[in-house]
Amino acid sequence: MTQPLEQPTVPAAAFAMPPWAVVAGLVLAAATVVRLGFSANAVAWAVVQMVLAAVAADDIAHRRVKNAITVPLSAVAVLLRVGFERSALAEVVIAGLVIFLVFFALSLFLRGGLGMGDVKLAGMLGFLLGWKVLTALFIGAIAGGIAAVFLLSRATEGRRSTMAYGPYLALGGALTILFAHPPPLL
Repeated sequence: MTQPLEQPTVPAAAFAMPPWAVVAGLVLAAATVVRLGFSANAVAWAVVQMVLAAVAADDIAHRRVKNAITVPLSAVAVLLRVGFERSALAEVVIAGLVIFLVFFALSLFLRGGLGMGDVKLAGMLGFLLGWKVLTALFIGAIAGGIAAVFLLSRATEGRRSTMAYGPYLALGGALTILFAHPPPLL
């Protein structure tokens, strides 16, 4: 008698967000709906807040920012503007492309100091936030810089230590959504 073939399974943990990220995402989503007022646009931004929390958690856990998130969300941000908010379309397309190219050049210049996931995340933020992305990048750079100083002061491996930069970019994006009034998604 032959044994049935086992189906490959993907562990549930591969799709699960840690509790802190769920709480952070829900708090940011709720704050976004309260801040923007209950509307389809506020709900769309609340979903983006949850995605940013998931990106931060995954980057902390696995040191990667998934293309499966950044590329489709960039496309959705542009398509939503095409369908619902054309006044912001040129701004978000130009900002997304310029920020992507600047971060790509930085990644080449820094030779591994900035990963391609971070490059695509920065571009995604540009497609979402338009030129408000500059605020997000400033916040992310300050928060990441503070964390880097802290980590370097405690590092036993010296200056070769690495850190995930995506969470700081995501934090900058989340705070910009809450306080800087980016162009509407819908």
